[in-house]
Amino acid sequence: MNHKNISALTALSFATAVALSACGGGGGGSSGSGAAAPATTPSGAGNLQTSVPAPTYAGSTTQAAIFSQLNAYRSAMGVGLLKQDSVLDTSASAHALYLVNNFANSNITSVTHNEVSAFANYYEATPLSRARKAGAPATEWVGENAAVGLRLATGDANAASCVGQYLNTVYHAVAATSIQETIGVGFETNAGQGTYGCVLDFGETTNVTGTPIDNGFYPGGGQQMATDAIAVSPYPNETGVARAMIAETPNPAPDLASPGRPVFARMTVSSAGDVVTVSSFTLKAPDGSSVPGRIIVPSAAMTGSTGATADVNNALFNGVVVFLPLSPLAANTTYMASFSGQRDGKPVSKTWAYTTGA
Repeated sequence: MNHKNISALTALSFATAVALSACGGGGGGSSGSGAAAPATTPSGAGNLQTSVPAPTYAGSTTQAAIFSQLNAYRSAMGVGLLKQDSVLDTSASAHALYLVNNFANSNITSVTHNEVSAFANYYEATPLSRARKAGAPATEWVGENAAVGLRLATGDANAASCVGQYLNTVYHAVAATSIQETIGVGFETNAGQGTYGCVLDFGETTNVTGTPIDNGFYPGGGQQMATDAIAVSPYPNETGVARAMIAETPNPAPDLASPGRPVFARMTVSSAGDVVTVSSFTLKAPDGSSVPGRIIVPSAAMTGSTGATADVNNALFNGVVVFLPLSPLAANTTYMASFSGQRDGKPVSKTWAYTTGA
């Protein structure tokens, strides 16, 4: 099975938009197309990138800030850094321009990975074909996150807006902090509407095989954590965490009007048959009371899990377990998260704290 990104198609009218806009692209899932996962993991010790070359983006640009902010977050999670890929910069920038200008002229009303050749600033139809047009090798797997939003005053603020859209979701957050190795950043604005298009194209080339699927990752390749490591988001002792989830499509909980900011744990499941199951996943307030929430797992993890709900969109990467609060969290509050379960039958657990913002 292959990690396949899921398009998020939340409608947005900029005439009535507020600070947080629609979030599109990215998200994890599985697809039966392409090559099967390898029989063994590349390395039980993992192969994370702990240092990468300095990017070539100008220091004050939004692209530079996005690169820095996302890598800082990935480092804090322990999932490895991303290297700049100038080829993916080209494909990501092309799609960012397509999104922001076609929103402005009303050709599109929702964020999409696919481009229509008759529309303004058409580059290529899909993330994979755009990357290949820009010069990506045929063997590279390419995934994409895409968003639109209201342009802010500084590069750092724009970056925080874009990256924050991804991190405060389920599928997009998982996709942005997964096994990819490289990143291309596209950020384009429309002066007339005061809006931006923000696209992150991710590349994976190490230990991959088979024909790349469109907008996805090969589960046995890229950056793999050690098999006994657990990465979590929010990460331990993170502060200023958002109180609520940003709406995304597909919706991981269509019956909930306003869920809290999702919490997730991820482990390496690069080999065929690897599975992470959950025995308990809780979130507690400072007084010790439990936060009402829903535990969401991939369908393959339902057998052996306790108190879990299968992902209704079949879009979660295998190895990911999500706790979704049923309503927004309190402001300026420290919560304690605790996960326990099994990885291929071996007990695993992690307990950590994080603090919400205003």
